[in-house]
This record gives sequence, structure tokens and C-alpha cells, in this order.
Amino acid sequence: MKKRRLAANARERRRMNGLNEAFDRLREVIPSLDAEQKLSKFETLQMAQTYISALRDLLERSDMNR
Repeated sequence: MKKRRLAANARERRRMNGLNEAFDRLREVIPSLDAEQKLSKFETLQMAQTYISALRDLLERSDMNR
């Protein structure tokens, strides 16, 4: 039983490490007001959503001007 728990813990650690790495990559590509302060996961998702919306609006305006 202990082996199964250790294996499950290892899988969960790998999963969380992968998730944290993905958040770090996302933080690198979204604009941030304060580059010194690391955004929380929640703030990162909020900023990504805002950034994507702004980019979509920019594309839509660009298409209208053609």
C-alpha cells in the first residue's frame, strides 16, 4: 500500500511541476505592469484572458479597415 501512495505522490508532483512550468511560460508572454512581481496563478489567467480579448479586438478592427 505504501508503494502505491509513493507512486501516486510522485505522479502528482510531476503533474504540479508541469502545471507550474506552463504558468511560468504563460507569464513570459503576457504583458505585465510590474515585471518584478510574479503574478499569482489567478492573476496570470485573468491577464491572459484580458490580453487575448484585446488581441481579438485589435484583429477585428484591423479586418474592418480592409
